[in-house]
Amino acid sequence: MTPLWKGMARSNFFQSVTKVAGGTALAQGIGVLASPIIARLYTPEDMSLWGLFVSFVGVASVVTTLRYEVAVVAARTEEEARCLAVGSLVVSGGLSVLAVGVFEFLRQKNIFGYGLFHPWASLLVGLALVATSWAMILRYFAIRLGAFHIIGRVTVFQALWRIVAQVGLSFLGPVGLVLGEVAGRWAGLRSLWRGFAQTVASWRNAWSALWDYRRYPFVQLPSSIVDTVALMAPVPVFTFVFGTAAGGGLALAQRVVGLPIALIGGSVADVFYGRAAELLRARPRALLAFFLTTSWLMLVLGFALGFAMWAMGPWITVKVFGPRWEEAGLMLQAMAPWMAAQMAVSPVSRVVFLSPYSWLKLVYDFSALLAVSLPLWCRADSAVHALFLVARVQAALYALYYLVLLFIVIKLGSHQGEKR
Repeated sequence: MTPLWKGMARSNFFQSVTKVAGGTALAQGIGVLASPIIARLYTPEDMSLWGLFVSFVGVASVVTTLRYEVAVVAARTEEEARCLAVGSLVVSGGLSVLAVGVFEFLRQKNIFGYGLFHPWASLLVGLALVATSWAMILRYFAIRLGAFHIIGRVTVFQALWRIVAQVGLSFLGPVGLVLGEVAGRWAGLRSLWRGFAQTVASWRNAWSALWDYRRYPFVQLPSSIVDTVALMAPVPVFTFVFGTAAGGGLALAQRVVGLPIALIGGSVADVFYGRAAELLRARPRALLAFFLTTSWLMLVLGFALGFAMWAMGPWITVKVFGPRWEEAGLMLQAMAPWMAAQMAVSPVSRVVFLSPYSWLKLVYDFSALLAVSLPLWCRADSAVHALFLVARVQAALYALYYLVLLFIVIKLGSHQGEKR
């Protein structure tokens, strides 16, 4: 082993990443092993409904927390972090109820295919939203404490319960997929809560902290909403334009792409954000070097994974999931440059939450949303051809977004250094 790799292996950053990635790897291993079973138990139409459900919950969960969960890591003091966590837990529960009303409106008006759901789905949306928003808040509190081993453990619980429930309830059709998703989101919350329950914060201080950090809902929430809509919109858009079979194929393709993104990208993102916040408080001038090193290592890894997916995606998909998922394999190939760019940029993008310049991100967010909506106003011959176009535009936008992040990091380091 070279001195460089020895130094990396001994660093706190690398060890923290392995704690999160270890649990995530086991969780993703469970998902990989179960994916062929899931693909044979459920139809592309079933997967399309699951994709619609996950898309709505993903977008709505950003709103329910008002982005206060990222403020927990960025808070100046430990007391402020505890108060923000307490206040945001309460706020997210109330907003989850309002989000259920939005889902019911989409269902009754049959907007973007949500009319395919039965009325009971609204209750499941509420349960999924509460579990998701609470898990996000408690997860960021664990990041603040450096308790990365808890994050890894929770990830395993969630994956295991999700797969067991989806396989066991397959006789219910798409209902089984949705119920399994809800069960997975609730699993592991006990471990996160145990680390948080020892903290004490008065309600009065909690509301005061929420007001002090109001720039997160007022400035960063709109940006995060648009960004999340852009990430979650492909399945509803492709279902609306090309039908439920195409939407189901894209949902499976996104599920496969999400494996390395969650395993490596998500693990690095958690540790990077915690470490970046710590550097900004203690050694702001070191932030730029940390940002550049992390992003370039992720770029090399993203390029390698993207090339492998482009070269082998169609063949592996048919062999593993069966011949009826051939279109999903072609979609994997189309998404290769998008996935490579996302792997490189997304892990370091959380630095934007430490900055007063986050409004710059809105330019990227709206551009990404327009890219996802291309099939609605730029008709293509097939879903695969449309996805090829969307993926290449998204890859280019990620490159521009990286330049915005680099500008933010430079400004943060120089500004904080002057203050010190």
